[in-house]
Parts: sequence; structure tokens; C-alpha cells
Amino acid sequence: MKKSYYTDLLALLGIGGAHPGGIELTKDIMMEFDIKDKKFLEVGCGTGQTSAYLHDRGALLTTMDAHSLMVEKANTRFIEMRLACRAMLGNIEKSDFTSNTFDFILAESVLSFTDTLPSLKEIHRLLNFGGTFMGIEMVKKNTLPEVIENRMKEFYGLSNIYSFDGWKHVLKESGFSSISLKSIPLDDLEPVEPDFNPSSDIEEKYFQVMQEHEELTSLSRPYIELCVISCTK
Repeated sequence: MKKSYYTDLLALLGIGGAHPGGIELTKDIMMEFDIKDKKFLEVGCGTGQTSAYLHDRGALLTTMDAHSLMVEKANTRFIEMRLACRAMLGNIEKSDFTSNTFDFILAESVLSFTDTLPSLKEIHRLLNFGGTFMGIEMVKKNTLPEVIENRMKEFYGLSNIYSFDGWKHVLKESGFSSISLKSIPLDDLEPVEPDFNPSSDIEEKYFQVMQEHEELTSLSRPYIELCVISCTK
């Protein structure tokens, strides 16, 4: 996983549901699944907003993030809400979980910020046979200018920005079957007020990071869509 000041910024601001569509999109996607009493892993839990929802739905939840401040803020949320779950620090590129453990694994705007192929292979290893992986990731259109793509990779620490064909290929290479990719144009998503839990002391440089993120978001918006991934082991 490459270093990115953007992920530090998200942690310092304590932003929950940072992906387009936010928690409401997550709820819409997950409503079709019966997750009660299912062994469920959330990868990249952030501040725990989605985790709290999954817990309320009755999932037997394990939740993790690679950023220590995110884990701290998630656990603060869980304690305040009196939820029987705790976030753990961990990297999905290589975890300590036993193979064939989870019925569901969810990753929201996470895998693009990791070395994606090892992450997907690890998710495949951790799923029970017949288990489901759900992902919400950005996908590039064929018209994404190279200069913008390279700038995004550098700023966000991305190894790849996949097209739909790219996602299909890497999912197949990781061993998944019954692969479904659903495109959601960004303009079709309702604006969502993000969840905030900011740290008390944020260095000035991070406001410059926010400014560059907003500029990149504006530049890339015509060339990026959201991809909802569903596949099985």
C-alpha cells in the first residue's frame, strides 16, 4: 500500500462514507442480502459508520482498517454506541485470518488504494466456499486522459485505476466466479452529507491536500464512474 496524505486527511477529518453515494448507497446495496448471523468481514472500516449499520443488521462482524487513527475513531464510535464489536488494525494485502472463514466480505473504496491483486486474492482465501464479496470502487472510462490518470495515481497512491475490463480480469485472476459489475454514473447519485469526527489538531498542509483532492475530483469527474462489484468464491 503506497503512502498517501489523502488517507491521512480522511482519518484526521474522521470522514465516514467518503465514497460517492455514502452510507445510503451502502444500505441500498446491502438490503438485498440476508446478513443476520453471517460471518462478515468489513475491509477498510474507516470510522465505523458502515460497521455500525452492519452490526444493527445482525451480522457477526469483524472489522479492520490499515490506518491506526481510523481504527481508534471506529472503536470510539462503537463504545459510544455500545456495540459489541471492535475494529482491528490490519492490511488486507496479507492478513492473519484463517482461510475459509467469512460468509461475506465488503470493501468500500478500499481496494484501489491497495495493491489490488494481492488484496483480492487474500479476500478470496478468506471467504467460505460460496461466500460473497461486495465492493464499491471507482472505474475509469476509456476516455480518462493519461495526464489526469497519472496525477491521480501519484496523489492517491494508486497502483492502478481499472476500467470495467480491468476489474473483470483482476477478479477472474483472483479466482472469483459469478462476477457482476454494475456501473453507476456519478451524476445519478444523490448528494450525501458526510459523517465527520475531526481531530482537534490538523496541520495546515492537510488543507492543501483537501484543495488538491477537490481539484482532482472536478477534473476526473467526467471520466470516472462508480462500480458495484458482486462475486462469489
